[in-house]
Amino acid sequence: MCNKTEPSKSLDVPGNDAKPSFQYKNPGKSAFAQILAIIMQNWLLIEIGLEMAMPVIVLGALHNNPAAALNLNDDEASWFGSIPDFFHPIGSLTSGLLQEKFGRKGAVMMINIPIFIGWMTLYFAKSVYMLYAVSVIMGLCTGLAEAPLHAYIGEIAEPRMRGTLSTISTSCCIIGVSLMYLLGYLFEWKTVALISSSCSVITFLMMTQLPESPTWLIVRGRLDEARKSLCWLRGWVTADEAEPEFQALVNYTRNSAGLSRQDSTNSTVDDDGPLVRKDGFLTQQFKELMNKKTFRPLRMVFTLFIICFFGYVGGIRPYFINELKKLESPIDPKLFLTMGTGWLFLGAMINVAFLRRFGKRRIAIFSHALGGVAIAGVGIYATFLQGLTQYPLRVWVPIALWTVVNFLNGLSTVTLPWQIVCEVFPPLSRGTATGLSAAWAHLVLSVHVKLYLYVEAWIGFNGIMYLYGICTLLGSTYHYFCLPETEGKSLEQIESYFTKKHDKKEKFSMGKSVQKGDP
Repeated sequence: MCNKTEPSKSLDVPGNDAKPSFQYKNPGKSAFAQILAIIMQNWLLIEIGLEMAMPVIVLGALHNNPAAALNLNDDEASWFGSIPDFFHPIGSLTSGLLQEKFGRKGAVMMINIPIFIGWMTLYFAKSVYMLYAVSVIMGLCTGLAEAPLHAYIGEIAEPRMRGTLSTISTSCCIIGVSLMYLLGYLFEWKTVALISSSCSVITFLMMTQLPESPTWLIVRGRLDEARKSLCWLRGWVTADEAEPEFQALVNYTRNSAGLSRQDSTNSTVDDDGPLVRKDGFLTQQFKELMNKKTFRPLRMVFTLFIICFFGYVGGIRPYFINELKKLESPIDPKLFLTMGTGWLFLGAMINVAFLRRFGKRRIAIFSHALGGVAIAGVGIYATFLQGLTQYPLRVWVPIALWTVVNFLNGLSTVTLPWQIVCEVFPPLSRGTATGLSAAWAHLVLSVHVKLYLYVEAWIGFNGIMYLYGICTLLGSTYHYFCLPETEGKSLEQIESYFTKKHDKKEKFSMGKSVQKGDP
């Protein structure tokens, strides 16, 4: 049980010279509490995976199927499949307002209500317009959910746990996609909708047992609640044991807010009370986003999503089955698509195992360098080997290369930008900045998908593979020169990397707690 104690105002804030690693009597119990919190909230990420794969199952059953009660023609199917992409950015941009007003936990709980309505609407759908309504709801809810989920991870985790917890969360989304494919194989699409609706109920019930983000509570001056939340998240410890980290968190949050205000308004922040501005929400968030402490990491995150979607070969994904047929795949393309999610998940688990040993930066450099070679290798196959019918085993070459690409996507390419999103934004702008990042991610992916066929018609399949491969290789160069190492670092250390006053050598090195192998 946490007892009320006031945070010491004289405590030095850990900065670039002081990098404490707060140790608890039972670090295993602290890790368990954080993992439990993430697993409980990650039911929503499984839900997101289900929503992302839902159009594939519904269109597979209804598109150009005269025997179906709801037979969708090409135009109707294209609208049903594309509407979520149009509404997702709207949800992402709105999520900042939702989570700043109701909290990370409160936002996640509220989002489950329209998600449940969406699944039940799909179950009872009797017209194409009801299907369109489902697409709108799913697109908005996916956008609304991503930002508070990733902000929550960044704010509750110890530095030693943050990257691992972020990867676990990304893996849960992969599990959701795989689960939807499996359910679609076993059941009729309406039954799948009914089963999927249970996920939102489970998530809502789970979230009632979770504490709110301590940082969000501190920003609003609710220090007693923040202290109790931190005690829960560090293994249900006493207030005395959590007090050093709590005081450092309070001072970091106030210092960060104070520097932000000085940069933008030449004003300071009071020691007591909430840190939110008296300005309107949009005015406040615009000022925070224009502040260099937010704008610089946001620019980096935008760049990472561009690079990583080249490594993911995002443009080919909707057309992957037909492209694999053109490459004379010896495996059923639909089966290989399902197998690909397995390799993606395996890569993410390897990331969890090796993250603390090698760090995000080195794994990213390795994954993008090898991934660029593998993608370009598919182009080389299409140019020189595909026509050599005297070598029947050649058809396994692209299968092997795509397997490598899928594994590397899980190892870093897909997970990296979401890991970084959890860590780099200051507390006052974190909600809005994560929402913008999620919106940008889906905008970039939709551009990749939209332009893919046009670019392929212009330079050919082999040419587009060369293009993606070269851009991915250039991405590894960007990581080497520009990507800071955030593994094992405090949020304050990471925030300092986007100012002029930081140790450039330390910026690209592993955190001391990770180097020493602390539990």
